[in-house]
Amino acid sequence: MTQQRLMIAAKVLLAAGLIAILAGGALLKILPGVGFATLAFSILGAMVCLFVVIVLFASLSLTFNQFILRHGGTDTSWLWFRGDPKGLQQLREQAAAEKASGVNR
Repeated sequence: MTQQRLMIAAKVLLAAGLIAILAGGALLKILPGVGFATLAFSILGAMVCLFVVIVLFASLSLTFNQFILRHGGTDTSWLWFRGDPKGLQQLREQAAAEKASGVNR
């Protein structure tokens, strides 16, 4: 790992730890009958589940975007619109005409 990635990982772990401490302190006040160890493992489990959900979402999103691009999509962001960007059809026709005539740029 590069030094920059290690710094980012350290910052993420520090932020997650601080959030867990804040949540744990608040939950100990709200749930006085729950022990510290039980609460700590519950928070850790929730953080692991959240991490897994985020990684799965990112993986599925990237896979779907790759599928779109591999099957003729122009841009994955254009799925929100009904058609291609203005002028794209004309550019495609020009490229097809140049390819058919053998003209190289």
